[in-house]
Amino acid sequence: MSDELISFELHADYNAIQEDKWKEDSLGKGGEPVYFDAMIIYGSDDSKVEVPVRIKARGNFRRNPENCKFPPLMFNFKKKEAKNTLFDDQDKPKLVTPCQYEPEVVKEYIVYKMFNLITDFSYKVRLAKILYYNTAKDKKLFERLSFFIEEDEKVAKRNDAKIVKKHHFPFDLNPDYEAKVSMFQFMIGNRDWYYTSGQNMDIMYPNDTTMLPVPVPYDFDFSEFVNAAYTKPAGIPDEMLAKKRIFKGMCLSIEQFTEVIEYYNILRPQFENIVNENEYLQKYSKKECLNYLEDFYTIINTQDLLKAEVLDTCWTRKDYLPFE
Repeated sequence: MSDELISFELHADYNAIQEDKWKEDSLGKGGEPVYFDAMIIYGSDDSKVEVPVRIKARGNFRRNPENCKFPPLMFNFKKKEAKNTLFDDQDKPKLVTPCQYEPEVVKEYIVYKMFNLITDFSYKVRLAKILYYNTAKDKKLFERLSFFIEEDEKVAKRNDAKIVKKHHFPFDLNPDYEAKVSMFQFMIGNRDWYYTSGQNMDIMYPNDTTMLPVPVPYDFDFSEFVNAAYTKPAGIPDEMLAKKRIFKGMCLSIEQFTEVIEYYNILRPQFENIVNENEYLQKYSKKECLNYLEDFYTIINTQDLLKAEVLDTCWTRKDYLPFE
């Protein structure tokens, strides 16, 4: 995906989408949303392009109206209708929309861009300025930044791999990728993920059977780097919330941890550049993000802090299989 911002209008019956997005069942889940016809419009007045598409609400937490005012969306293109447009070769990309506040979208987009530096086994993203037009009331709903997430099958295909949906232990994964992914999640202060259950984590198997499976994380909105308001308990002041990072990766030898730390130290200027060069993030938000990164680097480069927060809290094989 290109780094260039795309702009378009998205016309749809948002009244119907909002009514359909959450139909709570006996388990407290929201049911399965249905697709609605929509139209993408972009270009100048004398050369407008219209692309038919179907869209529906998606997700779990963010689809719940108690958490978000507006749901994330799933697009469904017909290849012949998207051909020779901005959406050529797209099938069912996901769209992250403003749940409550626009900066939260930009910061989560930045996290994806930072992880792209770690490995090609990562989701590419593209920022979009979208005017959401409600056809039910024939008027503009709002105009906000959102971003598209690459389809999981495309990530697997360009890495010559396939996604396997089954229970995985972290010690069965490629140890280099496992270490880098776990440290990345620690860096951004994300606790909303698990290898074993696949929570916000795809496991991709390279078609080269000599290679071990690779973890590919997604959905970073619960990270402290993003610090999304909708992830916080209502009525509790921000300063009273626990924000401690938790390292959830496997224990490594000192030599292996040293190698991972050196790797992240090398990437630090590039991480900071992604934050600094983003023109859509306000100055105070950039400062918050950079300060959070600085805290991470203080931890991993201070022996006592590294021991207390990483070396003493990492997981071993016996933690997963105590009776082996």
